[in-house]
Amino acid sequence: MLLVVDFNVVFSALVTRSKSRLVFELNDVFHKFEFISMQYMYSELDDNLDKLLSLSKLPRGEISEVLEFIKRSVEIMPFKVFEDKAKEAMSLAPHLKDVPYVALSLKLDCKIFSGDKGIKRCLPDRVVTPAGAIDILLGRIAP
Repeated sequence: MLLVVDFNVVFSALVTRSKSRLVFELNDVFHKFEFISMQYMYSELDDNLDKLLSLSKLPRGEISEVLEFIKRSVEIMPFKVFEDKAKEAMSLAPHLKDVPYVALSLKLDCKIFSGDKGIKRCLPDRVVTPAGAIDILLGRIAP
């Protein structure tokens, strides 16, 4: 199952041993999801690095290890792949920062792996939450 990875699940995975991190770890074993995103997600992480470090209870080295693990799990798609969906995504996304994720989801007709309540509210049928992803990975619900 193809999933667009939203910034918030990666941020959450880096801050604590959250459900988001568990999804990446379980998927490394069960291989039920193909994660994709765009370079923009990593730019967002760079922009929020100080916040990430202040909120995290993890040593900087562990954060780096987890980020490298996630990067190996997520294929990066160039903007040109989904730029034609940006205008449509602007009308659907709750915030400007969400537009690239929504555009990629529209272009590839897949869901977004996100814990963002705004995206879930605006696009309820297009979001897989961390808890929902765990249920899929463990076979409790169908994809």
